[in-house]
Amino acid sequence: MMKNRGFNIITIIATMVALCAGCAKISAPTGGPKDAEPPKVLKTVPENGSTRFSDKHIRFYFDEFVTLNNPTENVLISPPMATAPEYTIKGKSLDIKIKDTLHENTTYNMVFSDCIKDYREGNALSYFHFSFSTGDSLDDYMIRGNIVDAKTLTPSKDFFVLLYKNTHDSVPLTTLPDYVTKSLSDGTFTFRNIRPGIYKIFALKDINSDLKYNLPNEDIAFIYETVTAFKALPDSAADSLKAALPTVNLISFAVADTVQKLSRYENPAAGIYRFPYKLRVNEFNAIPVSTQLDYFEQINNTRDTITWYLKTPLTDTVTYILHADNQTDTVKITPFKEKQQGRVRGNQPVKKLSVSFINAGEYHKPLTLQFGYPVHPTDSFNVYVYSQQQNVKDTTVYRYAVPDTFTLQLPLPMTVTEKKSYSVMIPDSVFFGYNALTNDTLKTQFNTKSVKDYGTLIMNYQLPDDGKQYVATLWLKDKIMQEDILTASQTITYPYLNPDTYRVSVFRDDNGNGRWDPGDYSGKRLPEKMFAFPQSISIRAYWESEETFKIDTNN
Repeated sequence: MMKNRGFNIITIIATMVALCAGCAKISAPTGGPKDAEPPKVLKTVPENGSTRFSDKHIRFYFDEFVTLNNPTENVLISPPMATAPEYTIKGKSLDIKIKDTLHENTTYNMVFSDCIKDYREGNALSYFHFSFSTGDSLDDYMIRGNIVDAKTLTPSKDFFVLLYKNTHDSVPLTTLPDYVTKSLSDGTFTFRNIRPGIYKIFALKDINSDLKYNLPNEDIAFIYETVTAFKALPDSAADSLKAALPTVNLISFAVADTVQKLSRYENPAAGIYRFPYKLRVNEFNAIPVSTQLDYFEQINNTRDTITWYLKTPLTDTVTYILHADNQTDTVKITPFKEKQQGRVRGNQPVKKLSVSFINAGEYHKPLTLQFGYPVHPTDSFNVYVYSQQQNVKDTTVYRYAVPDTFTLQLPLPMTVTEKKSYSVMIPDSVFFGYNALTNDTLKTQFNTKSVKDYGTLIMNYQLPDDGKQYVATLWLKDKIMQEDILTASQTITYPYLNPDTYRVSVFRDDNGNGRWDPGDYSGKRLPEKMFAFPQSISIRAYWESEETFKIDTNN
């Protein structure tokens, strides 16, 4: 009995251990550094650079599991194949099945651009180039270059760069290229293993992925001249020799839209109507079909939006014919409709004229009132200014007027002391807008700045003596701070700059219209040439910086 009982205990324990083992879950170890390395190509079949290729399959082997992202756009094959290959991921390998008939004695190049990624972290192999030849040798010529944006001079990445043996101007519009590659994040591109010869080069932000320039909104880059392929150097060649190889410089741009169009008009508030146009408006005329409205008209700084401020409320729909240069539109202008805010209980607040203060505390600009709607002229109104003077609150009363019938901004020049605190008050019901609203009591507080709070930039512009007009622009981030037309070398002083980092650009205004114009491929016109000051300019408070910007049109 004892022997039998022991056997049962051992059996039970063994069974429990087996069950526990069966329940154990195998999982990847946690912790450790995050994988930041892209996949590595361990082997290719056939080998990279093989000749006499006649198979229909190519396989790449990697050091980890991989994925392939959008091969239609990111795998570039030169010469292009009429039928795209079939791509299949099999664990740590990529199988490529060729479905097209390969040309005899031809070198094929396959460029993988940021599309092979590791499975776990998504690290991309930024650039992988694979070549094979159906003939006895591999073509060993190349062309290299870079692309920058014509206006910002920043690298133009992810452009398809196209090479054509046929150098006729129409080939980018009608013909597939003989070779294709893609610009990298720094704007550079390289054609490897191509045939010797002279080529036409064209770059394209190919929206519809057909390798043809056939959409008006596709950014392009081109040069007038043909380019010549050069013999590639071996990898062991000195860096100085590689640096001396020729480079093709391309400028990319979006073609100017020349078709004017009126967007749907905007009615943001009662009595305000905006007519936004797609392009700059040089001449504008409005003709009533029946009822004539009485309004103030304003055009913005970029001259692409017309705003009307009605002098009397609109109670019925009226029709106008709007002429903007060569564009004619018929619009029906309807009364303003308040947005429904749901059920409102109790007394609703009385609407007031919108008024705000701008330039508060600035040393070189007066405190200014910004009205949300034009106001009627006013002969006189009081502004109360309070300041603290040695524990005594000092009050000064200024008297101003609204002199014009159309006023949206009103400066309030007043005597203030640097580095002091002020409060400003304007009583209610002083201003009466043409929208039948008046102001509430207006208050603001500010500390005045001093000249020591600002910096100054002195820029010496040295222009070539070519009889051209140039336009210089001071930028703060993407905001234009100042623009100046230059017809000769001169010095411009930019005072009262808030401490920050600025940049300066100059463009050659070939047509003299005062604004930068892009190019036109059909008209064989390149963009107006832009020049960027080589470094950003740091402005410090109470500090004067002087720089010289020499414009060299040969670069």
